[in-house]
Parts: sequence; C-alpha cells; structure tokens
Amino acid sequence: MTLLPGAGDNTDCDLVARLWQLLSSDEPDNKWYLGSIIKNGLHVPALGIDIPPFPDVAIGDIPEQTMFDWAAEHLGIAMSDTVLSGLDTFSGGNVVCQPVSGTETDVTLTLQFARIAFYGGYDVGASGLTGCALAYAAAQLGYPPSRAGDSADPRLGLATWYRDDPQGLGRTENGKILVGTYYLHEDTIDTVTTAPASEVPAAGQYRQVLSQQKQSAEAVTASTAYYQQQESGEDPPGRPPVIGDRPQYDGGFKTYTYLNMAVQQMREQAGLPLEPGNEFADLQNAMMQFNDQVLAYQRDNPGEHDTRRIMDYVAAAGPLPDDRRADLGLPGIPVHAPGSEEVVGHVQPWPIDRDRALRAHAARAPRVRAADDWFHVRGEFTDRAQELSLEVAAAFTATSDNKLVAQAKSITIKIGALQIILGNKGGFNSQPGLYDKVTDWIANTPSFQDLLISKLNAGLNSRAVLGHLSDALNAGLKDLGLQERHAAT
Repeated sequence: MTLLPGAGDNTDCDLVARLWQLLSSDEPDNKWYLGSIIKNGLHVPALGIDIPPFPDVAIGDIPEQTMFDWAAEHLGIAMSDTVLSGLDTFSGGNVVCQPVSGTETDVTLTLQFARIAFYGGYDVGASGLTGCALAYAAAQLGYPPSRAGDSADPRLGLATWYRDDPQGLGRTENGKILVGTYYLHEDTIDTVTTAPASEVPAAGQYRQVLSQQKQSAEAVTASTAYYQQQESGEDPPGRPPVIGDRPQYDGGFKTYTYLNMAVQQMREQAGLPLEPGNEFADLQNAMMQFNDQVLAYQRDNPGEHDTRRIMDYVAAAGPLPDDRRADLGLPGIPVHAPGSEEVVGHVQPWPIDRDRALRAHAARAPRVRAADDWFHVRGEFTDRAQELSLEVAAAFTATSDNKLVAQAKSITIKIGALQIILGNKGGFNSQPGLYDKVTDWIANTPSFQDLLISKLNAGLNSRAVLGHLSDALNAGLKDLGLQERHAAT
C-alpha cells in the first residue's frame, strides 16, 4: 500500500490498509476475499450485507463499423450481446491512499485478474447490419418500428428522403460525410437521447426542449415537403415557404446545447476524456463542427430563405478553417458546468475522419440488391484479453454520525490490444482470404480497438458494477468494525 501526504489529522489510510489486507487475502476460509465476493456474492443478514455475484458485466452492442471494400461492396461489422467475464478470477493488486481533508480520503485500488474474457456475437455483411435511429424515432412518435424511416410520420419520411435520395445529401461529398458521420454515431445518439432523466438529467431536458418546438417543426416540414415536390418534378402550389427566423435558430441551438450537455454527462460518467478516441467525445466534436457551419451560414445570410438555398448550403458546406472559426468567435467544443447551461470552458476541435465517414455512408447507402443476397456471416467471437487490470477510484467519507463509508466512484480499464477471435470461420469459405482480412482489420485498426475498449469502460462504470464494489468495500468495513470511525487522538 502507498500512502500519499495529505490532511495531517486524518488516519483513515491506516483503516484502509486493514481493509485491503482483509479483501486481498485469499485464504480458503476468508469469505471476505474480494475474489470470493465477486464469484459467490456475500450474504450476512446480521450485518445487513446482501451482495449478489458479479463475475460478468454486460457491455451491450457495438454498432456497425465500416471496414473496407471487398468485391465491389463495402463490408461492415457489428457486435451484439457482448460480455466481459472473469472478474471472479481476481488475483490481487495494490492500493494508493491519500487523505484530502479531515473527513475524506481518496483511494485508488488496482485490481488484477488471472483470466478475463470478452465475448459476444458478430455480424459481417455487405451493408446495413444495424437499424437506424429514424426507426426508433418512429416508435417514439407512435408508429411501428421500421427500417430506413419508412414511417407514416411526414417528418421522418422527409428526413429519410433528404438523407437517401440522390438529389438530397448524397449528391455531394460533404453531404455524404454529414450522413456518414451520423451513421458512425447513430448508436451513441440513441443511447444519449433515450437515457433516463434520473441518470442523465440533460437527456430529459433535451427531450423536453425538443417537444416544445412544434411550431418550428411544422414550418420546417412544410418547407421541406415543398422542396421535395419540386425535386420530384411536381409543381407545388403557392410560393416556396421560408424558414430561418430567429426563434427557429434559437430553438435549434437550444436543442444542440442540451444534447451536448447530455453527451458530456454520459462521457463523464464513463470516466472518458474530451479528446479523440472515445464515442462520446467524437460525437461532441462532430456536433460542434456541424453547428458551427450553421452559425456561419446564419451570420453570412441573416433572415429567412427558401429551403432550396439552405439545403444547397447544407449539402456543400465543408469544415470551417480555424481562422474562419476564430473570426466568427467560435472557440471550440463547449464544456458545461455540472447540470447547467453555463459554459465553463472550451476544447479545441479535431478533424473529422472524412474517409471513415464516406465509407460509412457507402456501406449504408440504399442499393437495388439486398446485402443478404450477396454475403452475410454471423457467428460468435471471443477475446484473449492480456494483461488486464482495473483502477477503481473510491472515496472514504466520514458521515455525520461518525461512520466511515466507502463509495466506488469510477473504473478505468487498462488492457493491451484486444485479440478478437471470430468463430464460424467456415462461413467465409465462399470468399477466400476474407476471414484473414477481417481479423487483420480488427486487430490493426486503432479506432475500432479504441471503440471496443471505450465500450468496456462504459460497461464497467455502470451503476450496478460500481454499486457492487462499493458494497464489497463497506462489507469489509463492517466485518472489521471500522464503520464506526473514531476521531484521531
């Protein structure tokens, strides 16, 4: 155990040392051993302890990622029902303890494991392996789930048309990048916007603000419908409706603000930084860059315009150069104070991966030939996780009734490169060499490895896992009689 300097009258690190000695002792009759608690749970009614076993952690689904071209098609891979198992093979670790005040102590536990496995299902195919956020939106609006936004709601139908029609966003490279970027972050957007308000307050605020914009939504729908009819060769009656008045811009910016807040809250809950390499940060970066393009248009073209002019700009607008962003007073990705619209800082943006976005667009662009008619392989995957350890940040706090209570705050996973092994190798026999190419792409694509690891981090930082670890720490304190904290003499 390492003791760092801190508050001189705080002796909690002595108690933490005794607690760690109990939890890390693998004597056969020690039911308080952390490995035993993880494997078997711990039930001691006399002390109010009831901890279920938690050797496995559900990580969830990995959205489709575009890989490479093969036989004139874009291939994508998605993973489902992924699980991290083997926490019950806990084999020890160490503790760093630092008092920060007379009543609070920060502790970092490094936990090591003998055998960890990451496994689940995989799906490799020509395109479109996962659903679309528009389908979820249709269900939210009261329509049956469907693919590609095929819904009775005109807003979704128009959005789908503009996304997929050759005369919509697909007619320009920048339009394809916009749609491809959306595809890359579709799963994260769904996760954030549907999160319970009790867990992600800004997600509830986002939904509330969005629902209040009925008048703006109707104006945009009418204007887009007029534009669609024109593009289809029809002659819609009347003058083209105009959009872009101040309330519409302000409403759009407010929804962006709350969506950014919600993504920030989920990113911080997962212990992930605002920098390239994790799904939440990359989404914040993309949202800011596209929002800056809208702000640039608004300042250069004040007032209302017909939809054609705005649609043409959206399809053609590229990323703003740094000097242009500076001229407009756009400082970067906003960082909000906890639970507040107040911006307390900014982080410089980084370039959007245009090539990856174009690949994602190509992988999901509508085709005459269904992907299943050409190539599709499903199977199970496993990972030989190497050198995995977890760093658990915990706080030990004295309560008003003089008890010491532990709370696991966050978990950071430390792991080498994932060694994913795809099952059902025979499913690739019709395309010689493809199995090796897919496995090589998985092993040597940093962005995909980073995505998997960020998903593992998010799963480990769930309320359930942090709660079980907190319960295990407090169980040890109760067994040692250390829940009663005595003042230093």
